[in-house]
Amino acid sequence: MDFGLNDYKQSIMEMSWCGLVSLAIAQQSGDCGYNALHENRFLSRWLDNAYKQKRFSRAIAADLEHLIKVAKKKGQFAKLKELLVELYQQPSVDEA
Repeated sequence: MDFGLNDYKQSIMEMSWCGLVSLAIAQQSGDCGYNALHENRFLSRWLDNAYKQKRFSRAIAADLEHLIKVAKKKGQFAKLKELLVELYQQPSVDEA
């Protein structure tokens, strides 16, 4: 299967968007606080579940593994929300 760069970037953007939306919904419903500690804890669990449940393309599995390792290594200082925002906002190949 030919998985091009645009498909890869689209998968990364979809994963990032889903994580950010899940966080926002959890915050609005009161299931997650608005500080960095709560956001990192929520997103760490969300990424771990997404990886284990194979919610996204296999092409980004290594990226999910990396984010999970960052979360485990840095804990509350992982800045997962900021990382997901950066991944979501990356320009596509057409825009670059």
